[in-house]
Amino acid sequence: MALARLLQGFADFRLGYYRDHLDLFQRLASEGQSPKILIIGCSDARVDPGILTQTRPGDIFTVRNVAALVPPAQLPPDQRHHGTSAAIEFAVRGLEVEHVVVLGHALCGGIAALVDGSGGILSRFDYLSTWTSIAREVRDEIVRALEGQPREQVLRAVEQAAIVNSIRNLMGFPWLAERVAAGKVVLHAWWFNLTEGQLYAFDPNSARFKPVLGVELAPAVEQATPLSAIAPARLVEALAGRPPSF
Repeated sequence: MALARLLQGFADFRLGYYRDHLDLFQRLASEGQSPKILIIGCSDARVDPGILTQTRPGDIFTVRNVAALVPPAQLPPDQRHHGTSAAIEFAVRGLEVEHVVVLGHALCGGIAALVDGSGGILSRFDYLSTWTSIAREVRDEIVRALEGQPREQVLRAVEQAAIVNSIRNLMGFPWLAERVAAGKVVLHAWWFNLTEGQLYAFDPNSARFKPVLGVELAPAVEQATPLSAIAPARLVEALAGRPPSF
């Protein structure tokens, strides 16, 4: 039944959207893709970057993984498999995108597994704990800072801190950091609350995620932003009720 729904959906797409936008698909086929934005999103079935942003084919280059995590750059590069890093490199060096967005979200199962650790139901999985360990350090900082607080509050804080940590990891790729320093690329940290349908963006000045209310927002990292502005510890301080400092 589930697969039949997909096939019916493709039939509807072909007779509807594809036919209505045939000129767009022909142009994309003949000229190739040239998106200006890379979105690093979560694999969660409820949070589709294209639907959230109402984009058309060719508008965004997207890589999705568990919890929208960016691993640290492997320097020097080795011969192992680095799927997310390869996608980032292709988007930045190959397609020359101008914006990179890390899009995390509320109720993230990957982050919940990270917070629950060895006591969680997902701890027996083969690969999940190794992958989510990318954000283990910020998880530990949040758990210490919010000791005694409700689990929901801790989960939300770790979800947001993991996004900031991913932004910081992005700056570890030399070819990306060079483009940011030259003003060619801007980085953004977004968190989507699907229960209220609201998007939040990280503000490096206050070290908090603020609701996006229009089409203008402060980027997480641009040409003159100091690395200290995206230190996950600043977000931890803000969430713990202490004034963040550079």
